[in-house]
Amino acid sequence: MADNITLTQADLIKRLLNSLPSGYTKAKVKTPNAPFTTPSNSKWLRVSVIPFDTESDAATGEFKITRGLCVIDVFYPKDSGDAAQMVDVQSIRELYENQTFGNTQCQEASITVIGSDESWYNVQVNINFYMTGFSQ
Repeated sequence: MADNITLTQADLIKRLLNSLPSGYTKAKVKTPNAPFTTPSNSKWLRVSVIPFDTESDAATGEFKITRGLCVIDVFYPKDSGDAAQMVDVQSIRELYENQTFGNTQCQEASITVIGSDESWYNVQVNINFYMTGFSQ
């Protein structure tokens, strides 16, 4: 494995895109800094990957670990109920929790109800991840 956020962000996004919950297409997923048109009245997802500080091995400084948070926002039209939305967030949570894939190791994944704004009801899946490797 490599301590490389480029590889890890790609892992996290690819895992979601390859296993989307029912009713989603790749066009309904907003990924970091990519073109996106918000659907007018249908569910959609937004992915954000937030790396935290990197820790190095004190003895050599060569081995590193970087932790972070992957946030997947699940948006449904406001006032459409939350039963189907909760099924979607649980499916996403299970996709990541305690899983290792590619360059990425995920730990716990939690569900947070953000609530509604003008048009959308938002529930988040917050996934703690880490990557390890040697300095290059």
